Amino acid sequence: MSEITYKIFHERTAENIKNEFKKLHNLLLSDNKKNQYKVDLNDLKTVEVILADNILDFKTSNISDKQLRARTEWHNFLTEKKYLNFNECLLILLGINPTLASLIEPKLYKTKLNDVAGLKENYLSLIFFQRVENHLLRERFKDNKINIDEFIKWAMDYKYLREVKI
Repeated sequence: MSEITYKIFHERTAENIKNEFKKLHNLLLSDNKKNQYKVDLNDLKTVEVILADNILDFKTSNISDKQLRARTEWHNFLTEKKYLNFNECLLILLGINPTLASLIEPKLYKTKLNDVAGLKENYLSLIFFQRVENHLLRERFKDNKINIDEFIKWAMDYKYLREVKI
């Protein structure tokens, strides 16, 4: 019997989010040096953690142990859990290691467009909020507890995940 594995459908999704985080990292470093804005050092550290091989990267020829671990953890969330929370699902869609879900605003799934002003001070949450994946996920799943089978089917229908039989 063949084994089912999952992959992110478009590798460019992970590449795009990685570029957004690099830009945010540079902005936070620049603002911190200039003392232009009050930079939350926790945001800077969080961005550095995410950029430290926690975003799926299939183009790198030299795969680090941390990248392999991120890929494994990302896949294990899809195959070994029955339920995920909203932030875990969002990170999976973006190609980020879902073990980092606690680093995102926990009530992100409840944030409405007219409440986005509260996120303007938090660059990190704003990046996640503005992603189309966030809005599509919120339209489909209204709760913070998401059934993994429903999520996988939905993500495959929307071409965020693909199934590979080995």
